[in-house]
Amino acid sequence: MIGAVSIAAPTLTDTQEKELLKLGTAEKLTEKQQARHFELVAKKNTIATPQLSKGAKSYIEDEFMKDRFEFQTSFQNKYTEKGNICEQKSIEQVGKMLGYKFATKAKPKKLENSFIKTNGYDWKVRNFVFDQKNVWQPSGLKIFDEDKDLPIYEWQIRGYAMLLNELEDCKINKGAVIRVLINPPTLIVQKEIKRMWVDLGNSWDSEISPHFVRNIENMFDFEGKFPDIKDRCRICIVDCADEHFEMIRTYVALAQAYYQSLEAIAESANLTQIETLKNR
Repeated sequence: MIGAVSIAAPTLTDTQEKELLKLGTAEKLTEKQQARHFELVAKKNTIATPQLSKGAKSYIEDEFMKDRFEFQTSFQNKYTEKGNICEQKSIEQVGKMLGYKFATKAKPKKLENSFIKTNGYDWKVRNFVFDQKNVWQPSGLKIFDEDKDLPIYEWQIRGYAMLLNELEDCKINKGAVIRVLINPPTLIVQKEIKRMWVDLGNSWDSEISPHFVRNIENMFDFEGKFPDIKDRCRICIVDCADEHFEMIRTYVALAQAYYQSLEAIAESANLTQIETLKNR
């Protein structure tokens, strides 16, 4: 999916765009402000050459090696388990908050064009498409912290929009990445109770204190402590425009070219060393 390909940010950030607008409309600028205005204008007019980030290249290299050796890893833990089980429930809660009382998880559906493909988005309504993340703990909402994964999720949303507009004649122009905090399933809470009990130095077969059980169950009762879903979610709106779709085409083409270049590198990785060490 497009999230694996690091899309270059605009030349100026939103904050810098606002600063440039403010300086450009000011009646009089100090010498320092004039220098700053010149700096921002020059940066805005710089034509950035599209290129893959180091992280994107590392991801593509990992995928190449998996394909080359026909090796695929399976990934499942308590975080992904909760996310998969709670997906429908969190969509219903967010849907009702936004006025879509019949919101439901979209059925898996393969969407693919010449650039990207996906097995399905989370849900959509009218001109919006949504991707929800069921976080494990309150800090996962990223209310105060910088969400380093947000750019990846934003381009994932734009990839959904691109495919829906192209293949299903939709008119998606916005989307949202929504982080949601809801109660883990009972089975997962029970596993956590057992794990935390043992972490305290107790044996696996010892009887767990009822008081300890109640404390852990209360700790994970987010919905009981905050019944209003507005207190348990973080919404980031994503713009989806033609310029974003064009960037997807550009960077996916770069990713494909880099992937194809890895075969020659892999084939010749040891040629010099083998010739040097070969017993003649």
